Amino acid sequence: MLILGTHLNQKQSLLISLQALFGLNTTNALKICSLVGISPKVKLEKLRVNQLNKLMRICREEVDTSLIRYTQNDIQRLIQLKHYRGTRHMFGLPARGQRTRTNAQTSKKIKKYAFRAGYANPKLSEKTKNRK
Repeated sequence: MLILGTHLNQKQSLLISLQALFGLNTTNALKICSLVGISPKVKLEKLRVNQLNKLMRICREEVDTSLIRYTQNDIQRLIQLKHYRGTRHMFGLPARGQRTRTNAQTSKKIKKYAFRAGYANPKLSEKTKNRK
């Protein structure tokens, strides 16, 4: 079943399935269940057509579809301001103070290949330039 561009598992309960939507937590999912008038324990495959239509209508009203755009704009603003968190996002590194010496290996690999491909333009010292 597709609600707001997200495929929901019909074999799970309504409460668990609604939490798959971006921006919905347990509290909001319970609120939507009470507005529709359905028990949160009911599986999606057991709902009738009129209940599904009501569920989709209420989900469109309750969930802010611009939330994804808002978070992307916030990250772009941090990058434009050359904020520390913005540069961490730009290079694909952890932005909230996590350890990078032994963890975050995947993002370090992506960063390494991006530098080799010339996507990022780091300022190299004279010694580094001469090694190439």
